[in-house]
Amino acid sequence: MSNSTPESPPASIHILNKANYSKHTTLTLPASPLPPLPLSSIRLRPRILGLTTNNLTYARHGHLMGWYDIYPLPPATPAPYNDTSTYGRIAAWGYADIVESNVDGVRSGMSVYGFLPISTGIETITVELAADKNGDVIPHQIIATDGHRQHLWKIYNRYQICASISTLEATRTQDSLGLDALMQGLFATGYNLSTYAFAPSSAARIHPSGTGPWSTEDADLNGAGIVILNASGKTGMSFAYALRKCRHVSEQPALIVGVGSDKSVDAITKSGLYDKVFSNSDAGKAKDFLGNNEVKRIILLYFGARPATLPTWQHSLSSPIPFTLITIGGEVKVQDPETAKKRLAELGTTILVNASALRERGIECGGEEYFRGFYEKWEGARGVFGGSLGLEWGEGVEGWEGGWERLCGDGVGAGVGLVYRV
Repeated sequence: MSNSTPESPPASIHILNKANYSKHTTLTLPASPLPPLPLSSIRLRPRILGLTTNNLTYARHGHLMGWYDIYPLPPATPAPYNDTSTYGRIAAWGYADIVESNVDGVRSGMSVYGFLPISTGIETITVELAADKNGDVIPHQIIATDGHRQHLWKIYNRYQICASISTLEATRTQDSLGLDALMQGLFATGYNLSTYAFAPSSAARIHPSGTGPWSTEDADLNGAGIVILNASGKTGMSFAYALRKCRHVSEQPALIVGVGSDKSVDAITKSGLYDKVFSNSDAGKAKDFLGNNEVKRIILLYFGARPATLPTWQHSLSSPIPFTLITIGGEVKVQDPETAKKRLAELGTTILVNASALRERGIECGGEEYFRGFYEKWEGARGVFGGSLGLEWGEGVEGWEGGWERLCGDGVGAGVGLVYRV
């Protein structure tokens, strides 16, 4: 624990226009004194952040899901950007230094992995030690308890306590931490979807949305044809990996089919995770392929894709073979809040994945053992993805701003991962 209160140095922050998040800017806020650290709190300074199309989703649906509420605009934000009805900031997965703490067992000099602001400033978070369903503390896990973020899914309030970033880099590599920032959170969604939505055991099974009945038949992948839209995306790849590498061979689907744009087909094929790869325009060919292989059911998973891709594939695959549609993510395009709300309502007729509920089921079932097993699986996946994904490291929030511009313009290739030291 630390008794000294650090000064907050000048800080760069990334701010979005909520109505059109392709309009964005980086501001530098002046240095300011920090108030005394509240009880049971830590102060964080972000260091490594990953940027993916998921961050566009956080911006697109931030007004609906509360993502703009996680890290409010700092009090020193100048006009007009201090108008919270127009401007806000989202967060990203990555690592931050702990610069101050009064939480038992959590020391300044350590780091956290979790959902962090795009900022070089210092953030104060009130936390509690994470516990399992029996009340036993789960090592190295804390949960944010700030009132303004308790309406969020719990997955965004959980943080992992780690050694210092310099120690992690010395024992591992910088690229290893970059892959954590880029993909660990997304891998968790794919892994938990495979492990708990499609759990062979009823004790572990949960409906993908977190609520409602989900039978043995619903979760059974025996003889199933899995079709993944946006198969080059990091969450889709993670789900395919979990099906292939994290399940017993007797519990795997009959076929895993990857679908993507013409320019991503090669990257999808080279991953080695798919039995067959099709372009977005090949829905008819995919239907024939699945029919010729006599799959018992088709499960179409929409991990976000180009506009109009989903309706075409849903129409093509929804008969005569038993069909299930599961949605994770959204279209890879800039959308204003009203359009995003409308699209989300249209997707309401499908099964919408609740990534937080899936992970919480895993923690409920396994407690500390859940995290031990998850990190072991992620370590294996990280080695595979690291061999096929080219990391592009950028510097500062200004570098992040340039990456955001590229993503909004669909200018990042399937085999590229954007990571930033801030």
